[in-house]
Amino acid sequence: MSIPLRLCTLFTLVALVALPAAGVAQDGAIRLRPGDQLVIQVKNEPGLSGRYAVGPDGAIMLPVIGIVDVRDRAFSDIEAGIRTGFARELADPEMIITPLVRVSVLGEVRLPGYQWVDGTGTVADLMLLSGGLLPTANRKRITLVRGTEEQPIVLDHGGAPPPVPLRSGDQLVVARRSWFSENLPIFIGAAASVAAAAVTSYIVR
Repeated sequence: MSIPLRLCTLFTLVALVALPAAGVAQDGAIRLRPGDQLVIQVKNEPGLSGRYAVGPDGAIMLPVIGIVDVRDRAFSDIEAGIRTGFARELADPEMIITPLVRVSVLGEVRLPGYQWVDGTGTVADLMLLSGGLLPTANRKRITLVRGTEEQPIVLDHGGAPPPVPLRSGDQLVVARRSWFSENLPIFIGAAASVAAAAVTSYIVR
């Protein structure tokens, strides 16, 4: 093989490697998993509108178009497929499709457990849905757990969490204050009472 031909082959291989594989989502920001949901609102079609859950097999059963597999697909791709499916059955359907990802809150919040948030939701939104922190919460030990990764959540001076985006399966863990921290006011009050008693006793003498 001549040198120019070798160079041409090499450049071709490099170009093929650089190109994205067919069917690979470009945005990849929002991906649905079992337990997540889709909210579909079709104008003038209340019977087709509703909230549909992603099953354990990674599929959603929708009216009119049937089963939609959402595994390993970006939301933008899923949305386009659903719109195309409805368009085959309805004349110019006007619809809004909203992804709801399932996340959870554990620890010292008023409403612990699962929550479903918009795919664009943040830690701040999740804190609001969970009713906020309990007085027993350790504000310096709030962690966002995503798979095997843990990200500390630092509250600002006003106590508001940062707008960190959420992903399906995220867990927000709020630790409890230590026993000493919770009882510190009692210790301070007791110490103040003892000090006051001592001063009073000294004055009386």
